[in-house]
Amino acid sequence: ERSLDARKGIDYFMEDWLSYCNGRLDQMVLINVDKSKVEQWPAKDVVEINGDDPYEIASKIALHDWSYSDSAVIAVIDDDFERPSGALSGEIAGVLNPSNIERRHFEINQTNKLNPQFREFTVPDGYKYIMAKATFACVEYMVIPFIWIVIPSGDKDIQVYCNYEGKWMEVGAGAANTNQWGMDSDAERVKSIVYTPGKWRVAITDVPTEKVITLGDKEHRGIQRHGTWRELIRNLFKGVVYNVDVWMYPGVELPIPDTPPFECRNVTLKLTWDNPNVKLGFSLIGPGGEEVASAHNESRKGYQEMHLDELGECLDGEHYSVVVFSMDNITTPVNFKIEYSWEQRIYRKEGDALASATEGSILASIFNAPLLYVKPNKLPECTKDALYKLGVRKIHLVDVGKHLSDKVKSELAGISKIKVYYKLEDIYRTILDRTEQNDIVFTTIDPWTYWYAEKTNRPAGEKEKAFYIGPASYIAAHHGCPVFIVDMHPQLSSAVVWHNEFWRKYSSKRTDYEPEVAEMYLTGKRVYDFIKELGFDKEGMESIITVAGQYDIGISWDRVFPGKATPGRFLGTPVDTAYAICRNVFYPALIFVNPALDPNGIYLINGSKSERRFPWWSGAGLRIIKESGEEKFIYPILQTFVSYPHRFNERVAKYYGFKYQTADGVIPGETNSFEAIDDGVNKKYTGEDGSFYPDLTPSEMVGFYAKKGGYSNVYSTNFTDVMEDLNRGAILWIHAGHGHAGVGEIQFWEPQAYFSKPIIKHLLGCVKERNPWRGYEIYLGSTEEPDTMAMEVHGIIPALLGNPHANGIFRTGVDWGPSKKPILDMISNVISKIPIVKRLAPDWLKDTQDYYDGYVNAVMFAYLVLKFH
Repeated sequence: ERSLDARKGIDYFMEDWLSYCNGRLDQMVLINVDKSKVEQWPAKDVVEINGDDPYEIASKIALHDWSYSDSAVIAVIDDDFERPSGALSGEIAGVLNPSNIERRHFEINQTNKLNPQFREFTVPDGYKYIMAKATFACVEYMVIPFIWIVIPSGDKDIQVYCNYEGKWMEVGAGAANTNQWGMDSDAERVKSIVYTPGKWRVAITDVPTEKVITLGDKEHRGIQRHGTWRELIRNLFKGVVYNVDVWMYPGVELPIPDTPPFECRNVTLKLTWDNPNVKLGFSLIGPGGEEVASAHNESRKGYQEMHLDELGECLDGEHYSVVVFSMDNITTPVNFKIEYSWEQRIYRKEGDALASATEGSILASIFNAPLLYVKPNKLPECTKDALYKLGVRKIHLVDVGKHLSDKVKSELAGISKIKVYYKLEDIYRTILDRTEQNDIVFTTIDPWTYWYAEKTNRPAGEKEKAFYIGPASYIAAHHGCPVFIVDMHPQLSSAVVWHNEFWRKYSSKRTDYEPEVAEMYLTGKRVYDFIKELGFDKEGMESIITVAGQYDIGISWDRVFPGKATPGRFLGTPVDTAYAICRNVFYPALIFVNPALDPNGIYLINGSKSERRFPWWSGAGLRIIKESGEEKFIYPILQTFVSYPHRFNERVAKYYGFKYQTADGVIPGETNSFEAIDDGVNKKYTGEDGSFYPDLTPSEMVGFYAKKGGYSNVYSTNFTDVMEDLNRGAILWIHAGHGHAGVGEIQFWEPQAYFSKPIIKHLLGCVKERNPWRGYEIYLGSTEEPDTMAMEVHGIIPALLGNPHANGIFRTGVDWGPSKKPILDMISNVISKIPIVKRLAPDWLKDTQDYYDGYVNAVMFAYLVLKFH
């Protein structure tokens, strides 16, 4: 396959496993694999198991691994299934009665602070769609990409909430750096269905953000004005006022009478209406209340259409529904019609067989018993023969969906006692009761969806029979838990739809489009209702593992669970997940073939150290006080920091006027932790003794804790040196830097790639330092002080003066603002020592640390010292 070269992963794993086995395996079992293909892996004994069907292969494996067994697990499977054909279609008719769009307008003063300002409003009954937008009166002009002149400047972010089931639920948010991307109305707009009428809120936070917007999506030419001249003049002289407008669109919600079948695919919905002068839109609502998809491109063609790859099933009494809304005032009734159609990929019988095989393998693992197979209407002779040879006295019969014939069941009963499992839920509880492990593994029976990187990372097709159930079963058996196949349960199959649709649409543009909070919450709640019902939601956070491709269970699925659980994922092709899971399972052995575990230590390339001294500027001002070179490390952790926060809360409190606070109220660098391991974490920069939650300074905090854990710290930032260190051996590699969407590249330190001429070395000190221990900013940066350029949000003149308390007219929102000002710093130090002058001087002039933004190589100028590899 063209997307990923899975064979390399197998080779690397086997290379490490052979090292652990001292270069030779005791035994290698080949299942339908030609012996000539594995001659590079020596083994004392090679066992070849070949067969034409799963029944024969399973029997041979059982007889090879067991000479006797009291019990066996038998799964009911089949090798020939009927496939559905044709499509189901239907239609719904309705009418929109005369009604008007409701609008609310709020004005909120600019504060330049993080704390939100709320305004409450009511959504009346009969209104089904809502849009909220935040703007302010200004004049803007794009100088070059990433640099806008916005007069006057502001940077609002908008959030919308609704009172849902007695709690406030965030519906959506819009956030973009206005000074960097201009007044993009779509970026600061929230569109959503009305989840429930009644109380809603809109909020504005007023702090610079860095959401990326694709410039190609915007047509900004010349000078543009937003708002009236009167508003613009008022904002210039009296301070910026943000305009928040909310539109509520009238509509109706209609249930779809048909419910989607098992493995529903290729879904189409089309809305038509009888008045071409009215603009209509419509949304598909899932059984959990989530907005699955919407079409509202304001077309006057008299129709709207949406296509989805799949729909999930519904529980009894549930249904999908369609909301139809008008984006115009309606003076006369509008008649509309919705036509829908879908297909079915496979019948449930096939899904039941795959599920029986999956859960049967885990039961076999926890019972330490062989796994055999039978057909629904036939007991294969090889299976019967294995049962007799093994002396089986008890059979655990896995027959999900009850497909086994009475005749075959009677034959098995004549051989041994039988315990039958017809329902997946019974299997889950059996495994939970026996292992007492409530870990969770999700996977799918949807075959792997491949993609091509050169096609901007979009789905390209499915690889037939490329299933994840094998690797998922293996990791589940290791954890002593079942596999939850999302396709097999209505709550899960419907919850995963939104994530799949979102990721298929936006994976190639994921920096432009973020998952909506409401859909994340509602689908996550539906998943956890299922987990709780089965008894797997216990005290503390569960471990959740998803084994699936990025387009088979959308990546946003994993991001639903943090805080409630500790989620992770194995992805790639099914082969990739197989060897990655093997590495995970055998990590306690494989880690000891890593050269980094040598108690005598290994030699790795460590980065250089530098500082700025007089004359500060140019290459003459950068002094390298320790060259990069080989050093000996014991149990090394390799760290690559090229784009990262630095003393974040300490600095943004002065520069932006706020501190970052976690959802549970922790203020990094300030909140007491009461944990001994945190003792001394603030000492270097604030001088405080004791235990605190560390500030966001990962280039130092990782090493602080690693050292306490008995590890040594090695730092490299240049691509070649990092790769050399990784090949020599490291217990862990931590990288902090930007990634490149679609092609899998990450950034490394390499200013020499852009500034290769000798004269540049004298002008830019960074070119002198090939492999600094941590990356730094191009203007007056060094490893001693990496954060030397601020995201300029206060204005050009305040940036040059270093005054974060003033708000200039011209603000660019780009990371050019000089934080380090050697001459001004010298003046400030002198002033602070003269009592009379000190009393008269403004605070910003006396404080040399108030123009640092707490982030290294944030956006634009980072690309002059960092290169993707």
